[in-house]
This record gives sequence, structure tokens and C-alpha cells, in this order.
Amino acid sequence: MKQRVDLFTIAGLGMLLVPLLTMWHEIGGHAAACVVQGGHISTLGAFYVDCDPISPTRDLVVASAGVAVNILLACIVYRLWLRATSDMARLILWLIWVGEGFVAAGYFCFSGVSGFGDLGTGPQGSFAHLPYPWLIRILEIAIGVPAYILLVQQGIRSLRTMLGGGPETNTSRRRIAHGYYATAGIVAVLVGLLNPVGIVITILSAAASSFGGLAGFISIGFAGNSESPKDFQIKRQWLLILAGMAVTLAFAIVLGPSRHFGL
Repeated sequence: MKQRVDLFTIAGLGMLLVPLLTMWHEIGGHAAACVVQGGHISTLGAFYVDCDPISPTRDLVVASAGVAVNILLACIVYRLWLRATSDMARLILWLIWVGEGFVAAGYFCFSGVSGFGDLGTGPQGSFAHLPYPWLIRILEIAIGVPAYILLVQQGIRSLRTMLGGGPETNTSRRRIAHGYYATAGIVAVLVGLLNPVGIVITILSAAASSFGGLAGFISIGFAGNSESPKDFQIKRQWLLILAGMAVTLAFAIVLGPSRHFGL
């Protein structure tokens, strides 16, 4: 059995995927829904989109679109992961579908518990004008918590199909799950601190979606088993690491301070 997972390459994947997946949520979800419905994007930041003028009903669509595209991408990439053969391809696809699933379920949990976020019923939430906010929050929790638990369980099982089990896999499993989780959280928070809106966006968007939404990776990293280990090789990929650094830097420079668009 030959098993090796390079931690620097995992960090490179985090720096590459976090900006791309965040833009998929913000631009592919919120911004696209705004434009399709005839709204105008007044501000585009790393972790938020301001859309105006738009009716409360259409605002619901814009707010929900981010979570919707997370779910869509998770489902598509999961099917691709099932068909992938190389270790690197399987790892990248696994990080995407598990991470996108965590973020989507996490939004239901976060908004249900706190009333804030894309699906929030609080004063600044897009669902604030709907009746029975307490019922909406209960439903969000009822959807989000079981979905998150199932995703953690499926994440553990699916990573086991790649790594196998036993003490020999502990280092690889933790480097993948904990290394990616730490990188994603650090990148998100550092970029979020550049926003001009204030610390609220950093806490409610950047930190909540990364350290909060992706917290399931912590459990995956600690989930050992007694199966036999499998061959799995992720060698150091300098081009991937450099690409991740370049994408994160561009993400921070272009969208960190936010972009404003006049009518």
C-alpha cells in the first residue's frame, strides 16, 4: 500500500476552489438571478451582491439562488465523482461536492437558528416580509440539520472508498479534510476583511460560510475505521499551488474591496 497526500497541494486546492466556488454562489447564483429578473447589480463583493430595484418577491428568488446553485453543482459533481478514476480528479471532485453540500445545508441551519443570512427572516433578511417567520425558521432547521448530518456520514463513507481505513490512513484523511477546511476558512476570512461594509459581512458571510458551513470536514477528518488502506497518491503539484495563490490574490484584489456599478 502506497498512500501519500501532500499538505501543500491540499492548501493549493483550497486557495483555488474557495474563490471559484464563492463566485459560483455569488455571481452564478445571486447576480445571475438578479439580472435575469431585470434587476441591476449595484454592488458586487467577494461575499455579497446588492441587487436593485427589485420587488420583494423577486428578491426571494435572488436570495435563494445562491443556495440553489450550490445544490445543483453538488449533485452534478457527485455524479462526475462516481465516474472519475485518477486520484487527483476524485479528490478535487470530492472536495467540491461535499463542500457545496455542506454550504447549502449550512445556510438552512444558519438562517433557521439565527434569522440572518440568505434565507433569513430577520429585519435584514430576504424572507422578513413573509408571514409566520417562526414557522419558516423551524422548517429551515428541519431541513438543514438532517441534511447536514447525512452529508457528514456520506462524506465519511465516500472518502473511505478512496483511502480505505486503518491507522495508516489517519494522516491522509486529516490532511485532506482538516487541511482543506483550515485553508478555506483562512482564505475566506482574510478576503472578507477587505470589504468596505464592515466586520458584519466578514462574520455573517465569510466566516459563517467557511468555518461554519464547512465544519463537517472536522468530523470527516477524525472518522477512522478498521478497513484495509488503499493506494492513494497526491504528490506535490507546484503548478496547482501557484494557480491557487494567483486565483486567491486576484479574488482578493478584484472583489475583496467590492465593485460598484452605476445605472
